[in-house]
Amino acid sequence: MAPGILYTMPMATLDDVARFLGLSKRAVRNRVSALGETLDAYLSRGARNRLIFEGEAVAILRRLEELREREGLPIHEAARRLKWELSYAEQPPGVYIMLQSGVESAVLKEVIQEMCDERDYWRNYAKMLQSVLPASLEWLTNIGPSVPADRRLN
Repeated sequence: MAPGILYTMPMATLDDVARFLGLSKRAVRNRVSALGETLDAYLSRGARNRLIFEGEAVAILRRLEELREREGLPIHEAARRLKWELSYAEQPPGVYIMLQSGVESAVLKEVIQEMCDERDYWRNYAKMLQSVLPASLEWLTNIGPSVPADRRLN
């Protein structure tokens, strides 16, 4: 199993997880039960004995739903498959959402392109601001690089 994208989110309640996954609270409890000890390290109890999910628990439950929906597996079969994925010896610690390599490559290229576009937008915005600086603040232009070749900006 190749490493995928690490997914984390802050602590969440049962209501939060149910909303996030688009399931009822009962359905979330069924999935927690099917996963058994797999989630124990990522669950705790809060005020009034409320079940609290760490981000890793939410990611595991989301992966369970992906397996169930994509491959049409019953909950217990999807849980068995997910337990195997999480125990795979060559995988580094953490919870991963797996993408096929072609999809992963395309997603990464798209994300990189979006980041470059955003960088260029802000670079142009900064240059526009520099052009309207009053003389008393022109020293600010020396703080940051103004050319794309400067590696501090890339």
